[in-house]
Amino acid sequence: MVAFYETNSFQVVNILKAAAILFAMSTVVEAQYAATEPVNPSVKTGFDTITEAESEKILKILTGDGFDGRGTGQEGYIRAAHFVAGRLAEYGFQPIGDEGTFFQNLPFRQVVADSSASSIKIGDETFTGDGTIGFSLVSGSQPISGNVVMIKAKGLGTRFEDREKVDGKVVVLVTENVDPRFDTTIQRGNPAAILRISEAKARNQPTQIRPGGSIRSQGIRAEIGRKHLDRMAKALGLEPTALAPPAEEGLEMKALDAQAAINLKAIERGIAVPNVVGWLQGSDPEVNDEYIVIGAHLDHLGVRGEELFPGADDNGSGSTAILQIAKALHANPQKPRRSILYMAFAAEEMGLIGSKHYVENPIKPLSKAVCMLNIDMIGRNEEKDDEPASENEDSIHLVGTKQLSDALHQEVLQANQHVGFRFEYDEEQVYRRSDHYSFASKSIPSTFLFGGFNPYYHQTTDGLDGINYSKIANAARLYYLVAMAAAENGKYQLNEPSKP
Repeated sequence: MVAFYETNSFQVVNILKAAAILFAMSTVVEAQYAATEPVNPSVKTGFDTITEAESEKILKILTGDGFDGRGTGQEGYIRAAHFVAGRLAEYGFQPIGDEGTFFQNLPFRQVVADSSASSIKIGDETFTGDGTIGFSLVSGSQPISGNVVMIKAKGLGTRFEDREKVDGKVVVLVTENVDPRFDTTIQRGNPAAILRISEAKARNQPTQIRPGGSIRSQGIRAEIGRKHLDRMAKALGLEPTALAPPAEEGLEMKALDAQAAINLKAIERGIAVPNVVGWLQGSDPEVNDEYIVIGAHLDHLGVRGEELFPGADDNGSGSTAILQIAKALHANPQKPRRSILYMAFAAEEMGLIGSKHYVENPIKPLSKAVCMLNIDMIGRNEEKDDEPASENEDSIHLVGTKQLSDALHQEVLQANQHVGFRFEYDEEQVYRRSDHYSFASKSIPSTFLFGGFNPYYHQTTDGLDGINYSKIANAARLYYLVAMAAAENGKYQLNEPSKP
């Protein structure tokens, strides 16, 4: 899910407290879920293909070697997109993307440092691009210089607020266990550059530029490997121990009697970042031009410097669920009357870019869309101040169904009789923060399954530990049933006024 940080606010997500609306269920689908009635035989074969074991198998792949957190534009994301495309082909979906592929390519541009022609000079020491330095943000070829300010920070709760003190400065940054967006908050103070002390070999990271050519954030960020700590300390007029992280949680900032000069050579190049799109043709020729959108964002934060953000929950869980839905639709003998548009979105973490691109450049007419079913972060149990994760084994947030169509909301409730989630409705604050909103903004009835926030959100710790595979499987079962019902029944009446 896209963070608040991506929408001009650096605030930690506050978990709203509200009473959950409970649906009492009697018979067991799985140990932790209670349902009132069995599924109709016409959809049971597909329903039964969705399992905890399959959820675990798929999620292990999406968070495994080679996929590297699926960062937009990074090699891991491209590999993940090809993996999903291969599964769609296996499940009988048709490629409807660019040039007969499963990919709808978004035009991005990258700026990459030419390390062989770039250097950073501090005092009498010159650090060159031979693995000593690596650039993680580049705004173009330019010489830069400024006085040095050292910032040291420790702890996830540590915040930086003195932006005026870094304006035009070269910031030497030493951190331990801080929020992954900590650098970004410093960047908003308009420093000339940020030089982070890295734990391992520094390497270049391409700077992403949004479609349309606007750079997300200005300036330069670079890393200098910790093995060069002695040289760095000498250049700054410090003892090497001065460049160690703080002993206690908090922030330290000090202006140093040193200057830094950066000679940067950058290379700009175009790249294609794909949404993954697949089409399952409906069985009824009279209505199969109408379709149900089933989607989840495939991207996460990827590799940032030396840190890997696996994104198991965000949004490996949702990507896993919609792949299971695709398999279920393929396996079921009775095919949906209306068609299914499968979408794995790119660049959600950068501001819903993939879904926005699709609705502005639709492959299928938006007027024919029956509804949009979105899944984001359903792999962990929510943790609240007054509710431990153990109390939310079977709860999930149902977001957005009441915004546009009460009829779609009732369809989800009907399907849930066969699954048994306890729905909560206290997270409407996230309504605009996932990919369903791009479709809702076009007055397409939309619904969003969301597991709630947890301490692993946008952290390097969002791996497989603690994942609730039963919740992933049941989210997939729920939307499979909703998709089959929507494919049978057709368009849902919009509420009045019909605004998201």
